[in-house]
Amino acid sequence: MARTSVLMCTEGTYPYYTGGVSVWCDQLVRGLPDVDFRLFAITHAPNKKPIFPIHSNIMGINSVALWGTEEPGCQGGSLSETYQRKARTTPEAVRNEFLTGFADALNCILEGGRRPQRLGNALLALHLYFQQFDYKKTMTSPEAWEVFLQLCRTASLAGSYLTIHEATTCMRWMQRFCGLLAGTLPNADITHSSMAGLACVPGVLNKLQYGSPLIVTEHGIYLRELYLSLMRSGYSEACRRFLLAFHEAVVRMNYHFADRVTALGNFNRGWQIKLGAQEAKIVITPNGTDADRFRPKPRPPNERPVVLTLARVYHLKGIEFLLRAAAIVRARVPAVLFRILGEVVDREYYEGCLNIIAEHGLKTAVEFGATKDAAEALSDADIFCLPSISEGMPYSIIEAMFCERPIVSTDVGNISEMLGGTGIVVPPADPDSLARALLTLLEGEDAAFEYRKSLARSALQRAYSLYTTEKAVGRFSDLYTSLLHGRRTAQMHTAAV
Repeated sequence: MARTSVLMCTEGTYPYYTGGVSVWCDQLVRGLPDVDFRLFAITHAPNKKPIFPIHSNIMGINSVALWGTEEPGCQGGSLSETYQRKARTTPEAVRNEFLTGFADALNCILEGGRRPQRLGNALLALHLYFQQFDYKKTMTSPEAWEVFLQLCRTASLAGSYLTIHEATTCMRWMQRFCGLLAGTLPNADITHSSMAGLACVPGVLNKLQYGSPLIVTEHGIYLRELYLSLMRSGYSEACRRFLLAFHEAVVRMNYHFADRVTALGNFNRGWQIKLGAQEAKIVITPNGTDADRFRPKPRPPNERPVVLTLARVYHLKGIEFLLRAAAIVRARVPAVLFRILGEVVDREYYEGCLNIIAEHGLKTAVEFGATKDAAEALSDADIFCLPSISEGMPYSIIEAMFCERPIVSTDVGNISEMLGGTGIVVPPADPDSLARALLTLLEGEDAAFEYRKSLARSALQRAYSLYTTEKAVGRFSDLYTSLLHGRRTAQMHTAAV
């Protein structure tokens, strides 16, 4: 029997970047050795090197850099093929073969995704066009610019119209984003996207071309996190609205074409339905982790209590609020140490965190660092704390549960559902509430110690019952089997007719 093939699509994650989504991808590939995976990985810079092992069942990697390249769009082929594409790309070819599909796609985007089927068809038409014609020559042509400008002039964004400067910025984004359409796409039995954004576009194209079933897996909520990020950006209101309209249209299109949409819990599920996913397509698939690696290591409390945070340092992780809570806690528990381990993703944000430390005199109470052994870091901690303002189903929480560590977290994403009463949750972006929760586990010596033990023991039991790697991978194995069976049955029925 032929092996199942899966095209796994990622953006800014596996196999080139760290983070929970990358861990999930690696778990899936390692846990399903009888499945052949091909990776379609969108990166934010060229020449990235994999930081995860390339397992024997990874049949190849197609990498597309959205930024950092001299020319947008990734078109392979020989020098002769490149020359022929450029020669074919005349103003007449652009007008006759390109502009209708481009205008169609742009109209769907400016409407915010109200016509997902039409957007998918338009993107497929553009993809097929770029197999014959040159991407850069087309997208930088006066004809493409004129259509873009004309349509943006008639679309109101934030109650106003794009200026020439704003339109130029937005067209440059389009030139980069649409580069995904320029290359050839590997086909597979199933396409599985690790998010509902740009990474899912190859899955839509493969479904329209070949009928390949599409699975969309979300760990956070792509569009919600974009909202939060754009609030901090320096773009004009009209440019922000354009970006939101673009990505909302893409997300709604992806949900429309998906055969299954997986959610980590009911928080994600609610957002997915709100953004157009059909309720009947949604399957709850919680994350899991390695219970052999992350396991309890009993030891006495530290003389200096350690509050550990495992998170990359950028605004969605809420480190600034943790530091302000640390100032409150340190005033009552002078010996406390806050240990924050994770990659610094946003240097400017990190500098702001250092300013908070200096402002509150926390230099001896807070340490930043990194670790390659999260299990050991957890075993050395007294409390695990996650102060994020946005999450899906963070692995760090599951790992802390398996390591039998008491947990304090913000009530974001699916965290309350994950913990099920076995940890303390507080509102996000609320240093006072976070500090009070931490103090209940730190003050009172014996009573605090017993409370920590009780929470940690309950969390460990819950983790074993719900969140092992075997359970998590098994859910997707069943999903692949179900979709593949459905596709083959449909093909047999079509052949019989």
